[in-house]
Amino acid sequence: MRAMLVDDEELARKRLRKLLQKHGAEIEIVGEADNGTAAAELIARERPDVVFLDVQMPGCDGFEVVRRLQAKPVIIFVTAYNEYALKAFEENSIDYLLKPVTQERLDKTIEKMHRFFESSAVEMNERLHRLLTHLASPQIRRLKVNLGEKIILLDLPDIVYIEAKDKYTFVHTQDSEYMIDESLSDIHARLEDANFIRIHRAYIVNIKYVRELVKWFAGRYKVRLKDKAGTELVVTRNYADQIRRL
Repeated sequence: MRAMLVDDEELARKRLRKLLQKHGAEIEIVGEADNGTAAAELIARERPDVVFLDVQMPGCDGFEVVRRLQAKPVIIFVTAYNEYALKAFEENSIDYLLKPVTQERLDKTIEKMHRFFESSAVEMNERLHRLLTHLASPQIRRLKVNLGEKIILLDLPDIVYIEAKDKYTFVHTQDSEYMIDESLSDIHARLEDANFIRIHRAYIVNIKYVRELVKWFAGRYKVRLKDKAGTELVVTRNYADQIRRL
């Protein structure tokens, strides 16, 4: 794998370069940059497989670098963010490294990175989109639904699951279904309630309404919900680990 290091601190790049020596048989460092502008240009030109990207840089930060890229490699964020922001990285990015980076944590990231290389580029880009939206947008405490001339505000605990279907997004409660003008990915990025998890590209579920986890075929699962319809939703492999931890 061709890797690039981006950090405005030379000592931080040197430390990461040294830790990566353990993985020299599988990772080749093909470039370094000490600012966001240079990084965006270098990434676009060299097209590395993975970029270890510092978040906090003067001028063009790590998030802006990602926004500028047309073709996005696997991004491993390197950050000193606080605990609240780390939740966004945990759920929405490929992975993150908290400064100061340790060998043990880097080794786990490399293992995780291998799994993501087996995933689709669509999924990886979706995760980056969710992260950027999460950090740039206000968090959702209630969902606003336009219903004729009325606006209904749905409390999050009343929502059973959210579904993307036929280019539309639907919110399901125990008794009703509502269509909203926001993509599933944008909603997921702004949900601050830990009870909501993604189980499929088309579904976000409220885990309080999960009655059963049922083994399906090819290593996949279904969730059976506690709504009146007894809804069953497929869990794809990419999200199976999350649902097994319930």
